[in-house]
Amino acid sequence: MPGPPKRISLGRKTTESKKVKSEKAYSLEMEDRGTYLYAVAGGDRLTAQISAAYWNEIAERGFEMNCRKVLIEKNFKEGVGPVDMLQMAEHLAQLLPEWRIAFVDRYHHDEINELGKKLVRNRDVLLQTFANVNEAERWLAAN
Repeated sequence: MPGPPKRISLGRKTTESKKVKSEKAYSLEMEDRGTYLYAVAGGDRLTAQISAAYWNEIAERGFEMNCRKVLIEKNFKEGVGPVDMLQMAEHLAQLLPEWRIAFVDRYHHDEINELGKKLVRNRDVLLQTFANVNEAERWLAAN
């Protein structure tokens, strides 16, 4: 069970960092960065069920912050196939309609991520994929 949130300094300002770990299949770190929620989700293998679990946690934190912008870094070694991606897009669209999501995949599963981007955009979620966090932050600031 995680301890209390820790105060950390990122140079810009001091923020709360919350680390949530599941004994099963993924880790999730979240941080309030003022104008958006930053999250890193990772593990060995991604599935639609794992995605739903960490997005539920991200949504809860975003609603607590009254924030509809997320920068997420996905850090899963093994990505998903089209069937899982379709399920993930449906869940995300129901959970976070009209949110702004900047997405960075540390393992560069680019082809399936492009499919995911198209699927959620067709369901009223503005998601954009990026090669790095700096580009994602600039996009969130402009959107």
